[in-house]
Amino acid sequence: MASWNDDRLELALRASKEGVWDWDLESGSIYYSRRALRFFGFRREEAPNIFEEREQYMDDESAAAVEEALNRVCREGEDLFAVESRVKTRDQQWKWFRVRGTPVRDNLGKVVRLVGSLIDISKRMAAEAALGEERALIQTLLDGIPMNVYFKDTDSRFVMANRSTALKMGLSSTEDLLGKTDSDFFSSEHAEHARSLEKEIMKTGLGKTDVTEQEKWEDRDDTWVKTTKRIWKGPNGDIKGTFGVTSDISDLMRARAEQESVAAELHATNLKIEEERQRLRLVIDGVPMNVYFKNLDHQFVIVNQTMAQWVGCQNPEDLYEKSDQDFYSEEHWKDAERVEKKIMQTGKPVVELVEKETWRGKEDTWVMTSKYPWRDSEGVVVGTFGVSSDVSDLVLAHREMEEQATKLNQQNLEMADELALAREVHMALLPEVIPQFSSEGKTLSFEKLYRPAPDLTGDFYEVIPLGSDRAGFLICDVAGQGVRSALIVSMLRGLIEQGLELASSPGKFLTGLNDGLLHLFEKSDLEIVATAVYGVVDLARDEIHLSVAGHPNPVAVFEDGVRQLVPPEEANQGPLGKEANVTYGCVSAPLKGLRRMFCFSEGLRLAENSLGETYGISRIIGIVERGGPMRNVLERLQTSVSDFTSMEENDPSSLCLLSWELDQ
Repeated sequence: MASWNDDRLELALRASKEGVWDWDLESGSIYYSRRALRFFGFRREEAPNIFEEREQYMDDESAAAVEEALNRVCREGEDLFAVESRVKTRDQQWKWFRVRGTPVRDNLGKVVRLVGSLIDISKRMAAEAALGEERALIQTLLDGIPMNVYFKDTDSRFVMANRSTALKMGLSSTEDLLGKTDSDFFSSEHAEHARSLEKEIMKTGLGKTDVTEQEKWEDRDDTWVKTTKRIWKGPNGDIKGTFGVTSDISDLMRARAEQESVAAELHATNLKIEEERQRLRLVIDGVPMNVYFKNLDHQFVIVNQTMAQWVGCQNPEDLYEKSDQDFYSEEHWKDAERVEKKIMQTGKPVVELVEKETWRGKEDTWVMTSKYPWRDSEGVVVGTFGVSSDVSDLVLAHREMEEQATKLNQQNLEMADELALAREVHMALLPEVIPQFSSEGKTLSFEKLYRPAPDLTGDFYEVIPLGSDRAGFLICDVAGQGVRSALIVSMLRGLIEQGLELASSPGKFLTGLNDGLLHLFEKSDLEIVATAVYGVVDLARDEIHLSVAGHPNPVAVFEDGVRQLVPPEEANQGPLGKEANVTYGCVSAPLKGLRRMFCFSEGLRLAENSLGETYGISRIIGIVERGGPMRNVLERLQTSVSDFTSMEENDPSSLCLLSWELDQ
């Protein structure tokens, strides 16, 4: 601590507005820079050790966070002490500080000192708290509105909604709704219609007001709503999506339907008790369906024009005193008379019966028929009357759809089996055990973490032994998923085997893969690209050689910090399989000072949360900076990105990580 020059330190940290602290864990003493003392309001001689006396100077949550951070550094071997703590100053005010520290260990690895900095973040935390209050107030207001209110992004995914909307969708909270779309709840027809309408609103900027919509669900009865939808723009005028307000009018629509049903029943009753044939004629001729009355002997007494034309007659009078025997096959007319006798005996109608009509001299037809007992004005059954409509096209289409569905289901089962087999083959080709490489007291060790997607994926990695003291490492990401990407992976694996004689030179190796892919594409008519990072670690020469083909640059751990590599232009060319006659270059550097390297697929950097934010390089570097065993670092990356995207076992994306560590 005597080496610190307080004046020089203050000048060095003045621009960053940070204070410095140095905690000797052996003696318990702690040093604060003048800025740190000003943060707390203490004079140097009276300043407490806020870390040791955290129960007195921090709230419970902050004290627990410090305890956890100390355990990670002292017991788990991490290299970064990082917390955000709420601290009580000398004048009894509470302030928030961002604290960062680096452990100093003795020869046995025990932490004897922690040296770091802190900065006042009270204003930021107050702003975040105010923003949280404002959001809570808005959510309270929305949840109190007796209507469904929601916001959707440009992909029609819910990003905000009130509780009424979540309950309507069958969910217990609005958080369960975020990130989902109408297709997760409604029928595909309704979801596609809603998506089309929202695209139109975003394109034209014109909203829709008080539109009556019939909502068709996958697993429940239809509902009706009055909907108002508008375009949603950000503060800068950029289109963020749409927002809508809906009111449920299902009860009103059902009441209307019930009224219409009652009106129809009353109308039918009036028809039955009407004894004047001419007035009945005026009614039934206006019905666009087959309408007929039969007496007790099953003979037609009254028919409309539509029914006459259905059986091949010009006028309704041509059917009088005739029966089904004059038009249909024996099988059909006997079955029809059996049904009519039962209706006349029991007085019970047959409603919406789909029946096949077999004719004399023409093709079969299908109709939807409802038959009722026909009573006179005194309630005596005098025959039957019926209403039928042609559904031949629907029945034929339904049968064709059933046959097609059976065929498609069988094809889907076969394809699913093939895809499952292809996925198993893909997994089997990945190296399960990676050897160590060594030379003159230096050891090169690899770690990998591969989480495959449910479907076929284009991510893979390889470690190519080039001798006992040299190794090539490759991580590759083929664009897209499914059979096409898996096919390209297979091609690349074949090209890798063919190009092993070039594996000692990363630039020549990637150039060979690019030429090979383009040659295969010419023969197979495929168009797809792949990104890759390929490097060679040479322990004997104490060098690393690296070449990048459109892939995210690796993150490296040096003695003086963690950063993402930025290879020169000649060693950082475009993706494989895109352009011909591309020569991939290579950058070479000494291994001195380099301790670890982390390569990862594009899916890690571009993983999105429900707000559309990407995981990004800074979060990757933050996890790597915490240090510890490489296996732990990779698992922390997997857990972190899963928490960020709110996905775990059902994550549809793949994750491919390959790292190496140099021990010397």
